[in-house]
Amino acid sequence: MADSDEMTINLVVLGRTQTGKSAAGNSLLGSSDFESHHSPSSVTTCCSLGRSCRISGIIRRNGCELALRVRVLDTPSYPHSGLSKEQVRDTVKSALAHHFGEEGLHLALLVLRADLPLYPDESDHVIQFIQ
Repeated sequence: MADSDEMTINLVVLGRTQTGKSAAGNSLLGSSDFESHHSPSSVTTCCSLGRSCRISGIIRRNGCELALRVRVLDTPSYPHSGLSKEQVRDTVKSALAHHFGEEGLHLALLVLRADLPLYPDESDHVIQFIQ
């Protein structure tokens, strides 16, 4: 639970294999919490949580300064090279409940590669999975 002088944003990172989900999570946190490298197959096989440091001086509420903390949940890709759709879904669902259960999820970031075309039905499959 966040302190009254602190705002926490809970964010989950989702997307296909090799889109840069873990790298995006690292960029958001300013860290290297998540393993990230080029590979022909999926790198991330389980969910992991990274937390930012307490960032001060960027948010004010009712005249009071609040600190911001960002919590990022990195997830396996969908589709995954080594896990079934159900395994990925159950892993993500369980991690969301475990890490964000009380406060809830605030943002979902869908990471797409800008150098590859998005096929018409591909976005539908990913969005259905997210829902």
